[in-house]
Amino acid sequence: MPALSLAQAGGATGMVARELREALPATIKSSGTLRVGSQQTFPPVEYREDGSNEVQGLSVDLLREIASRLGLKVQYVHAEYASLIPGIQAGRFDVASGGLSDTEEREEKLDFVNYFNSGVGMLALAAEKSSVNTIDDLCGKGVATLLGSRVIVNAVNAASERCSARGQQKIRIEQLPAAPDARMQLDLGRVHVYLGDIPALVYLASKFPGKYRIAGGNYTFTSYILSWGTDKSNPALRDAIFAAAKSMQADGSYQKIMGKWNSSGFALPEITINLPASKRNK
Repeated sequence: MPALSLAQAGGATGMVARELREALPATIKSSGTLRVGSQQTFPPVEYREDGSNEVQGLSVDLLREIASRLGLKVQYVHAEYASLIPGIQAGRFDVASGGLSDTEEREEKLDFVNYFNSGVGMLALAAEKSSVNTIDDLCGKGVATLLGSRVIVNAVNAASERCSARGQQKIRIEQLPAAPDARMQLDLGRVHVYLGDIPALVYLASKFPGKYRIAGGNYTFTSYILSWGTDKSNPALRDAIFAAAKSMQADGSYQKIMGKWNSSGFALPEITINLPASKRNK
């Protein structure tokens, strides 16, 4: 656990918790900016509407309030999902966001502040009336997902092995660099389902009524914890983000923002550090 104690941030926008700001890395304090790497194509977490340069979403609101409590402003840096961890290591930005999940493997490279409980579901075209309700119904079919989604790929590979054990064909997986590109494979009929985060699938189904359905209802075949990643050599930044987020949870700001984005059901009961789904299920 971080050495910082929680300051009374008070919940007012722009209020600075002095002890948190003083513990920030000198480069971030002097610039007054928290650089956040994100693909910005992941509603309702972080995304931009077509034709707009404004990044919005629940993670955007959470990070802006965290930055406000640290006396910082947020600057978004566009990065493809597979480039988020390399981008942190190369110093392109300070925080990796945009739907990044905490895993034990990734913890070898980054530290994570966990803020969102989620899982992977299957988006199908509403006109498709097949009986696909679980990942084990996809034998011999094609799926599309985001390049770098290791948790999803591992789950698909495990399901493919189960297909082989039953004498069926394996699942064909297509990985695209951006979420809209992966979903386009579904729209074009090149794959049977698009695999993605359940909150994002719910958002898409509501935005395009009659076009999509979530296979199996709100079925999820694997769970994970969305997180903000920071460089392991920079624990002061991790601890400051964690403490500010904890203060938001204590005064209700965290819950209010989650509710604003119809994601209260995905709120964590406690903000944590380096606690992926694999450790929570043990």
